Amino acid sequence: MTALSPATVLAGSADRHADTVAVIDGRVRVTYAELWLEARCYGAGLRAAGVRGGDAVALLAPNVVDFPRVYFGALAAGAVAVPVGVPVGPQAVQLAREARLLVCHTSHLAAGRRISARAGVPLLTVGPSRGPSDVPRLEDLGVTPPGQTSGFADVNPAGRPEVDLDDTDVVLGCLPLGGRFGQAITLTGTFRAGATLVLLGRFTGPAALDLMLREQVTVFHGTSAMYAALLDAARGRDSLPRLRRWVSRAPLPPSLRQRFTSTFDTVVHVAEGERDSSGRPDASTGRGRTARRLRSRRLGCRGERHRRGPGS
Repeated sequence: MTALSPATVLAGSADRHADTVAVIDGRVRVTYAELWLEARCYGAGLRAAGVRGGDAVALLAPNVVDFPRVYFGALAAGAVAVPVGVPVGPQAVQLAREARLLVCHTSHLAAGRRISARAGVPLLTVGPSRGPSDVPRLEDLGVTPPGQTSGFADVNPAGRPEVDLDDTDVVLGCLPLGGRFGQAITLTGTFRAGATLVLLGRFTGPAALDLMLREQVTVFHGTSAMYAALLDAARGRDSLPRLRRWVSRAPLPPSLRQRFTSTFDTVVHVAEGERDSSGRPDASTGRGRTARRLRSRRLGCRGERHRRGPGS
C-alpha cells in the first residue's frame, strides 16, 4: 500500500485519534485503532482469497460496522472497493461481474448468492454467523498483520471533501454508505475528521430521533424524505435533538423547510446547493449565509472507481 492510498483516511485517524470511537453500531463501539487493525485483517483475508492490487472487490452490506471494515480492508489490500448498493438494484450483477469476488453481509446472503451466481464470481460472507453455510467467511481467512498505524501521509491527491466536521462531532449515518453521498461525505468525511459515526441500518423517523438523543448526535446528513419522516416523528415528543448541523442532500421543499426549521429551531444546510436552504440571516453578519459546498470529489489513487448505486 502506498502513501497515496485512500486507506490513509482511516490510517491517519487511527494514528491521530487511536482511542476515539470511530463507529457505533448498536451496542458495538469500535475505536479508530481497532477499526484500522480489523480492516487490515480483512485486507489480509481478501489477499488470501486471491485479490491482488488493482482488482475490484464488490461489497453488499447495509449500514453496519462490517461495511467500513471491508471497504477499507479492500483499499488496504490495494484493491478497489465497489459497493453494489442496498437495497439491491438492477445494476448489482453488472458491478459484481467486474469484480474479483463479492463480499456479502450475512443479513443479505440470499441476495448475495443470486448476484454471485449470475455474475459468475466467488462469494465470501462477513458478519454474524447464520448457521451452517458452504460460503467461506472472510473472518476465517484473515490474519493479524504487524502493528502499524503511523507512517501514512494523510493525502488525498484529488482533494478533500469539504465537510464542516471536527473530531468532537457525532455523525448519524443513515444514508446508504454504498451510495455516492454516503461514501464521500458521511463515511470518508467523518473518518477524515476523526469524528464518531453512529450507524442506523434501517431508517425510520422515531428510530433516528431516539438514536440522536441517546448518542448525542451533532450532525445529520439526509434526504428530503428523511427530513419529512423526522418532522412527522417529532409530533407529541417532549424533547427533540438539538444538533450542531443539519445537512440535506438537496434543497428541501419550501413548506417542509419552514416547518422543520421552526420545529427543530435550526438551519438546514444544502449539500449540493449554493445557499443555506433556510435563507435565515447569519447572526454575525445579518446577511444570508452561503452554505459550505459539500460536493464530493473523487477519492483515492489513479484507477479507483466510484459508482453511483441505488440510494446514492
